[in-house]
Amino acid sequence: MWLLFCIGCSAPKMHVFYSGVDKAQWAELTQKLEREGITYLPNSYTVDTEYRHPTLVYFPGDLSEEFVDKLTAVVKSLGFERLDVNVFNRHKHFYSKGNLGLYFPIQNKQTTFPDLLYSTDCDHTDSRVTLLASGRWRAFSRDVDPYIEGKWLYHKPYLTLVYTDTRGEFQQVYEALQHQVMTLKGPKKATTYQVLGHKSYPLAFFNCNLQIIFAE
Repeated sequence: MWLLFCIGCSAPKMHVFYSGVDKAQWAELTQKLEREGITYLPNSYTVDTEYRHPTLVYFPGDLSEEFVDKLTAVVKSLGFERLDVNVFNRHKHFYSKGNLGLYFPIQNKQTTFPDLLYSTDCDHTDSRVTLLASGRWRAFSRDVDPYIEGKWLYHKPYLTLVYTDTRGEFQQVYEALQHQVMTLKGPKKATTYQVLGHKSYPLAFFNCNLQIIFAE
């Protein structure tokens, strides 16, 4: 059996090779790793597709059952089927003591998640909303100087935007709808995030749908 218990040892550092997750998954992953108290170091190196599933590579004797259970739950919550756990990586080497490697393989079909959304289907000044990989959003419009910001969460197909000010916390939930729109260059693929909550927020763009039109 691969699982070994590490009693009385310090928590290992986990090197996360995240090229196989999209921006929404990465934001969710970092939030959950921090919540579980797992120390991680991001690595943008592109992972070989030899890994068919997310894979944890560890130093022999440097892993606990509790750690694996927590990480497996996190990985599955991102939509992956399972977490594989190996002593050796694909080059038959293993990590030095106190270090782990978590590899997310490039998927053949990856969800396209936008960096930028535009408000639509509302009466106020148009806004543009930037979704940052950190899990924060920023909204820009002619009515706001320079911008307002909050946090965002994505659990396919639902996008949630959260904003807090002196009045308290507000959140709006949107459902993604994929469709086509007609543009000056012909029909283009689009995704509209349709409001599911009420449309009476003091934050004006929370009362609008959000949309991205893809160039290709």
